[in-house]
Amino acid sequence: KDETAVPELVTAYKPREALPPTEPPDASQVDAAWKSMRDHFVMPLPEWNSEDVDITEWKPNETENQFVSNLFSVTSMPRSFMGVVAGWRRAGAFAAGRGDLLPEEPEPQVQPLPELKEEPAEPVPDPKAKAKPKADSKAKAKAKGQPAEEAPEKPTTMQQYADCNYQGEARVVSQAEFRSRDLLLDLDDATPQLSQAIASQFAAVAEHRLLLPRGTFLWELIYPQDEEGIPLFNPHGKYIVKLFVQGKWRKVLVDDVVPIGYAMHGNNMYAPLLPTSNDNNIIWPQLLAKALLQAFQDDLGVPILPCISALTGWMPYQLPFSWTGLQGLKSVRTFCSLQFSSQVDFEARQRAELIPTIPQAEANARKSLAANQQVLPLTVQGVPEQNLKLGSQPVEAVLEFLICETEEEPRQVRLKADAFVPQHGTPRKQVRDAGSEEEDASADAGINEQPTQIDEEVDDSDRDDLDEDDDRSQNTPSGDAEGTEKRTDQDESVNGEGQEEPKADEEEEQVEDSMPWVPPWPDTNPAPLMMKSSIQEFQAQLEGGQWVSFDELETSANCLCSYIPPGDHVLSASLDTCWGGERAEAYLPPPTRLLRIRLALQELDQSPPRSRAESADAKPVPGPPLFQTVFFYEPLRPNYRLDESPPPPTPCSCVLQAINNWRPTSSSSRKQVLEPPSSINLTVGDGTPSSGSVFQSMLLPPGEHWYLINDDAAEQAGSVLSISVESLLLNSSKSCVEFLEPEKALARYGTSALSIGPVHYPVHTGYNVLAKAEIQIAEEHLQCLQLLCHVTDPALWPYIQLSCLQVSQLDASDEDKARSASWSVTTLMKSPVLRVMSLPLIDKAAGAAKYVLMLEANLPQEVIPKSTGELSLQLFIPAGSNPLETDLDTGTADKDKDTTEDTTQEEGPLQLHMLTVDQVLRWQGECHENDKGLVLCERITVPPETGDVTSTLRVSVDGLPQAFLRATLVAQMPPTEEMRPPNPEGAPLEPLVAGAPINPRDFSGRRNWLSRCKKVAETSGLEIISFPHVLLAEASTYILYVHLDEFRGPAGLEGGTWLLESFGSGSLEVGSDAMEQDLEELVRRSWADGVPQDGDAPPRSETAAAARESWLTARSKDSEAEAEAENEELKQLAEAFERTKKVKHPNSTIAKFLSGHADTPALLIQEDPYIVAPDRPEWKPSEDTDGTADETRAEDTEAAVAVKAMGTQGESEARAEEIEIATARWSSAHESLEAAKERNASQIQELRQWREERRAAPGGVEGTSFAPTRRELRGLLHSRMEKCAILKVAVLDEKRTDPEPLRVALSEAEDAGSRNYDLKLVESATKKLRVLDAAVSFQEALTSMESKAEAETAAVAAVAAAEEGSESYTQAKEAATTAEEEAASAAKALEELLAEFKASMKEEPMEKAADILKQRSAVAAESSEAAECVEPDAT
Repeated sequence: KDETAVPELVTAYKPREALPPTEPPDASQVDAAWKSMRDHFVMPLPEWNSEDVDITEWKPNETENQFVSNLFSVTSMPRSFMGVVAGWRRAGAFAAGRGDLLPEEPEPQVQPLPELKEEPAEPVPDPKAKAKPKADSKAKAKAKGQPAEEAPEKPTTMQQYADCNYQGEARVVSQAEFRSRDLLLDLDDATPQLSQAIASQFAAVAEHRLLLPRGTFLWELIYPQDEEGIPLFNPHGKYIVKLFVQGKWRKVLVDDVVPIGYAMHGNNMYAPLLPTSNDNNIIWPQLLAKALLQAFQDDLGVPILPCISALTGWMPYQLPFSWTGLQGLKSVRTFCSLQFSSQVDFEARQRAELIPTIPQAEANARKSLAANQQVLPLTVQGVPEQNLKLGSQPVEAVLEFLICETEEEPRQVRLKADAFVPQHGTPRKQVRDAGSEEEDASADAGINEQPTQIDEEVDDSDRDDLDEDDDRSQNTPSGDAEGTEKRTDQDESVNGEGQEEPKADEEEEQVEDSMPWVPPWPDTNPAPLMMKSSIQEFQAQLEGGQWVSFDELETSANCLCSYIPPGDHVLSASLDTCWGGERAEAYLPPPTRLLRIRLALQELDQSPPRSRAESADAKPVPGPPLFQTVFFYEPLRPNYRLDESPPPPTPCSCVLQAINNWRPTSSSSRKQVLEPPSSINLTVGDGTPSSGSVFQSMLLPPGEHWYLINDDAAEQAGSVLSISVESLLLNSSKSCVEFLEPEKALARYGTSALSIGPVHYPVHTGYNVLAKAEIQIAEEHLQCLQLLCHVTDPALWPYIQLSCLQVSQLDASDEDKARSASWSVTTLMKSPVLRVMSLPLIDKAAGAAKYVLMLEANLPQEVIPKSTGELSLQLFIPAGSNPLETDLDTGTADKDKDTTEDTTQEEGPLQLHMLTVDQVLRWQGECHENDKGLVLCERITVPPETGDVTSTLRVSVDGLPQAFLRATLVAQMPPTEEMRPPNPEGAPLEPLVAGAPINPRDFSGRRNWLSRCKKVAETSGLEIISFPHVLLAEASTYILYVHLDEFRGPAGLEGGTWLLESFGSGSLEVGSDAMEQDLEELVRRSWADGVPQDGDAPPRSETAAAARESWLTARSKDSEAEAEAENEELKQLAEAFERTKKVKHPNSTIAKFLSGHADTPALLIQEDPYIVAPDRPEWKPSEDTDGTADETRAEDTEAAVAVKAMGTQGESEARAEEIEIATARWSSAHESLEAAKERNASQIQELRQWREERRAAPGGVEGTSFAPTRRELRGLLHSRMEKCAILKVAVLDEKRTDPEPLRVALSEAEDAGSRNYDLKLVESATKKLRVLDAAVSFQEALTSMESKAEAETAAVAAVAAAEEGSESYTQAKEAATTAEEEAASAAKALEELLAEFKASMKEEPMEKAADILKQRSAVAAESSEAAECVEPDAT
């Protein structure tokens, strides 16, 4: 009781309060963003549904407010088309009121989608109120015994038309046309090119009237229809057209408002611009054309629309244009076409313009009134209207011509598109006989008979008769006189000229009274390949047309197109990801899909083995067949129909990447000779003009092919991707084309795919961990891990990052290693998330490897994710070259195999364990200056009974720009039993409680505490550091140190704050670590007076005093011994001095030295001759003056006099000038540095703005394509290298002595820019070319000199042989003189070339030239002696 009470230690550690959860951003901004995008993309057409069409509200009796479609806009029409548009009228106006009598309709305009109606929130029920059951009308009716009320059924089409009171003459199609399928179009060359192209495709479809099944022929696609399938006229103006677009049959809702232009002549001012019938009462061509324009209104800039496939559903297959392909295609296909330009017959049009029509129309009107006693529709003048013709100039257009017939000698093709004439077309066939071209007289009738020879030239009198025949044949589909009924001539009226119309009515009544009509059309589509006899029979019915030589077609036509009918013989699949419906929800991109194409050949009967002789003579066995495949891609493009000036379209691509290595290879696949294409690129919008869809035809070998679909449009608003494969030679039970989810496709081969997610990420900004998973991979599968990522919000792709971490568990059996420090994490990869990724897995350690995949996002403030966003990650190990145990080609069909088998994750080589990251905790603190540069030192404690916690720790600082941080995570293990001090009474120590605070006394000092701290992780970064994955053991303590690296950034901590974030699976306790402070406090208290130590030890102050006293005692003893030794040494020295005084040294030098150092005292008498002059004092005004200095007093001071006397004033001024220069130089450098910083910041801001603009644009950054420029540059560089290689060979090859190839190679290399690439090579080539040119000139001069020398020698010999004075002597002398002059000239030229080429020539030619010159000099000397008139040659 008498002892002083020792207070217990109160630790300085205090846990921090976690920050409250951050409020999520306002989701209304996200909703407003996607709602504003509803009209940004075009709406897809709805799929066809016969039941919905039958109960559509047609309103046939409502004629006041007629139907107007809001899905078609004139802004999408071509300028060439709109240039001839005079207005818009109803298609039935020409039958009801004749054009200008009816009011003009406004131009069609697209209307935006109606705004979404916000559903009222459900009222919150009152918990106190008694719940009342909802009233159930069906239950009440059942209780009363009455039938329950059901929703009224919508009336069908025939029920709506039962009360229709329309009495007009307008019809969609006449019954005669419907039952005969005869095409009665009124063709006009003055209509725009677009209309002519559509009409030509109408004609091509009509030629196959006997092959198309019921319900798929032109007008049979128009609704409403009666029970027989005949389209009904709707006075309300509302129609639905069935078209095969976007890979499916879809419905197009149209009105009957069509464009019109100014008529050429007649009483009516207007004529229709779209294809029309020769009967103005028939409106099916205009309705069908209007539906096609509306369906393809984003593609109207292309020359010709794909109307044939839209009208029939047949698959177009394109192949390069060639005569062999044309012959082979025509022999097996019934529907082959060619795009070619038309030709206008100007003479026939001029004759039509001059025909008078008004009097004849009046006469026909009177006859009709008298016969029928009924009033015909009249114009303003009271006469019926004639067939309308446009007054504009004729237009040549690119049309779709049907290939009818081919001729081998000479090569020519008969093309037909109703009455349109192809370029360079002639109605007669050209033949060759003995080198002359002849015409087939039977070509007008379209019959292939033996041609009769006619004269090639026709005089003008016969040409008029031929023109009349050609006029009739070109204006009729069949080419004969009977075709005049199908197309009215200019001298007849529109309605059949008077009494012919009642005859048609009588015929229709007779047909109705007869037996029921049975349509002769087939119920299904024909086979794609037909017998030769059937093909010939069909081609024999194709009458008329024009013959065009193959040479003309080859120069203009690019490709052939054959149409394959749909059916069981065609494998097809379609992937529709379009943002459709009412768009009441935000568009969510679909996950990545896999295209599986499996082409299994039919099992053919094996023939018996052949003998050796037969096999030797037999033809080689052909390889496996290739199958015609068509890929169709159409994305939903931006909707520019609401813009007056739409921007140019941006390209959009869909890439199909081959991934056959993802599945095991079967035996048949390993034997496969032909390989499919490694990638298929479908790009839309990169042409001029650009098209909104793309067809691509190719040949695929048999086998199984996998393609991964990477669609740009899937991130915007979706697209339609369709694939069709002709499967005549395939086993239908084993072949398929389908779009699958990758995990289902892999499950068929026993490869399990694990999924992370789908994870619903929260609406947030800033940093967040979205998902984390732990993966364990068996040792034998440590090859490569394949990942497929999917994010439903495309705006998040640039900000999501994937980290792959390898987790290693250390051996914790050692006593020094506790479980809290027995792990380590290594970062293998950190990369932005891609849709398809591969992670290489290489682990040298034996056994299974454990990895952690983490998805994190750091979103800026301006990017807010969608509230319904999801994120998923699929991972699997590709099979690669692993063989397949069972061959699928020999097994049963797996087309309908159930792939939803339950594959547990533990059975496969991959084991997945999802880690929780929903516990988000944040702590914040301030930075304080300290000598250690410590930003924070936080103790992290895992509470007991919560289990181990996995977490991502992230530290960020604010207010410390460019601060470089170094972080270390340390595990603080509890003290060992040896460290803990014993109890004073000898009682055993209480065991440590896991998770309880540790008393600093238990460590018995700082050194023991440091030995129990083990570093488990460290990292560094600029302003932000993070530990991607930490394993915090239950009831363990960790210390997080974050230091400031003053060598890589600023060293100050003043004004800074830090933020610690934890994204983990459990709660944590965080507080400033005070273990060092607590240990220091223990040391201080142990020094306090009266504080007892542990056990029986005296207080620490007494122990310290005793220790100091003993130390001082020992030190004093040592000092006395040192003093005695020093005194002894001095005594011995003094004795030595005394001895030297008594004895004089015999050496005088030594004696003087000893005297000077022993007897004479030391004295310094030398003075410094230099005076250090002071600096010039700084002038300061005195306090009692007004600021002016006293110059006299300043000059009289001692310092001033010394400065002037010693000359240091100039030195001071020089120093001051140097300081000024250095200051100016530093200021200039500082200004340059600041300007550079501002310039860099401005340029970085411009780059960010450009990036944001590109991201905001449709297609994003990925839409920007530099591929053409890169390809062009690569081609130029490749060409330069090739030219340099050619030039190098020509220079270095010694055998190449011809200068011309070298000159050409040098010129081409310089044009390619080789001088910039290899200047030395160009200079060498130039030198060699100069040498070769000189060699050629020298060789020519040498040859000339030899001949001249021989001539001179002969001439001199002739002079010597002739008799002097004779006539022959005179002639010989003149010849000798001439020869000598020529030889002298040649010798001079040879000398000049020899001097130039002397260094480059070999010795032999030089010696030869020298010998020739010597011989020539000798000859000259002899001639001078023989003939005095010959002057001596100086040479």
